[in-house]
Order: sequence, then C-alpha cells, then structure tokens
Amino acid sequence: MALDLHCYGDDIPALADLAGDFDLRSPTDTRAFYTRAWESLAGLLGFSQPLTAEFAQLRGAVDWPRAAGVAGVSAFATWLRQQRPGVGDNQAAVQSAVLRQLITAGRERGELWRVTADPTTLEGGACYADDGGLARAFYPDTAPGYFGDGWSGPPPRAESRCGWQTPLVLHLGTFPWVYSSRIDAAGPGLRWWSSAAVPAVDAFRIMVSALEPQANLRQDARQVAAIFHHFQKHTAPLVARLPLYRPGIAEVGGLHRRVGLLYVHQGSLHVAGLDGPRGRLPAVAYNHIMRRFADFFAVRRATVQALATWTPEMKRVAATSADPCLRAQAEGVARAG
Repeated sequence: MALDLHCYGDDIPALADLAGDFDLRSPTDTRAFYTRAWESLAGLLGFSQPLTAEFAQLRGAVDWPRAAGVAGVSAFATWLRQQRPGVGDNQAAVQSAVLRQLITAGRERGELWRVTADPTTLEGGACYADDGGLARAFYPDTAPGYFGDGWSGPPPRAESRCGWQTPLVLHLGTFPWVYSSRIDAAGPGLRWWSSAAVPAVDAFRIMVSALEPQANLRQDARQVAAIFHHFQKHTAPLVARLPLYRPGIAEVGGLHRRVGLLYVHQGSLHVAGLDGPRGRLPAVAYNHIMRRFADFFAVRRATVQALATWTPEMKRVAATSADPCLRAQAEGVARAG
C-alpha cells in the first residue's frame, strides 16, 4: 500500500521525488537514502568532516535510520562546539528550558515543525537577565515572512517582564532557519549555544527526527505541507527568474536553477541569494529548507509503503493521528491485518 501524497497537495509527490524514492524494507536502499540525506545536510551546514568520522563506525548498523540519526547529532554537536559561542550563558540556559517545554507540547499535538506558545507561560517568561535588565530569549518573529504571514495573536495572557506582546513562534523543522522573517546565510539557530548550555543541539535533534520513520509519523504532515506551500508561493517567482543550469554555457559565479534547487557555477552558495518582497533569501538557506521539506515527505511515503515493518506503536501513532491522510492508511492496515 502506498501513501497518496496528493492528499497534501498536487505538488507534494514531486517535492518528495526531489529527495528520491526508496524502500525501507531494503537495507541497501535505506542506507543509500540516509547516507545521501545526511551528507547533503552536513555539506550545507558545514559539519561534513565529523559526520564522515561518525558514519565510519556504522558499518554493522541494523536500524540505519536511527543509527544515522544518533551519529549525525553527535557529529553536529562536535562541530558546533568548535565554533564560537553565539549567546551568553543566561540566554542559552533559558533557551534550553523553553525548548524542552515547546518540544513536549509539540509532541503531544503532533506539531513539531512549527511550535508556538504564549511566552509568559514558559520558563522565566522566555526572558533572561541581560546587563542588569531582562530581554527576550528568542527573536519575536511577528512580521510576514517566508514561512507565514506573521503571528500577532493571540497576545500573551499575562504581562511580559521583557516585552513579549505576541506568541513565541519557532520553525524547528527547518532549523537553523527557525524564523520566518529573519533568514540569513548563517542560520539564526546556530547561535543558540554557550559554554553553559547548547539548545541548538536539542533543536537540531528535533529537526532531524523527521527522518526517523516513527517520529515522522508523529508529525501532522498537513502542517508541513501548509508551511511548504507558503514558502513556495513566495519563492517560486524569484526562482523562476533564474536561468536553468546548462553545462558549458553557464555563467561563472552565476546563480542557476538545477534539479529543483539552486546552484552557483564555480562559486559558493553562501554568498548568493534571492531578493524578494519578504527580504533576502540566501541560496544555502533555500536549498536546506527545500531539502527538509523533500526529505520529510520522502520518508513519510517510504514509511507508509513499508507497512509490513510497522511496530504496534507505529500503528497506534498512525491510528490516533490528527492527520486524516495518515489515519486512512492506518485503517487500511487494520483491515488488512
């Protein structure tokens, strides 16, 4: 039985094809897909070297999706600690505590791709001590952006000690590009760490959990599809203006379209980008974000196709999901069983 991705939108099957089709029942297929997905992720973010070292230890792994996830998170954490800390200890500690709360609530709702909350109900009111005063631990992402049209309400139920007037909204599914209206080449989430706490690793772990079949089933795919469609609406016109990459005649250093992603001929993605009404969108961010959407739906499709491998817990997750497309598949499993 195969999941009809058209129930999330007519363009979703082609999006999944961008990541590639694979059979979870085939160890060779599965290893090839996850190796490709992780190498692409590491290449875009910059932790290819530690990932290669971690993957060298996985030759005998049986559950490749889970083993690759553990190795990948370890490689990312190793690489991140080699960078310069991005925030102070107080901010990082509050960010860590808040993320734990957001992740717990998001798991219960099946909505971890984008998490939202009233900041005044979170640890410390999502505020931290900064030079004798209080400041917001995260950027207030209120303006229309690439992932949504802004979040002005509902306003916090209590008065904020550090100026929160809107919900706290984070897009963990596209970490480190976690804000809809603040997308830069470095990725804001990569700054979420200090010597005292490393909330960036927790956020990264949630982002890559979408690659693990059971965790993927827990996410309501309708939320992912809706955010993708908003992103596509505001980026497709910008991408359409770019020339298609053609070997031999491509402009050196120029930005091109290439197999659904952006490509700089003999140049760096990190210095190129798209400029639109919602601000600059770095090419590296565009490719990473598109790969996150594509990988999510490729794993969802492969997981549903491999019904014979489902554990009782996976069947329960699907049967109780708020996602009607996934529930329909679970009902088919129950009838077949």
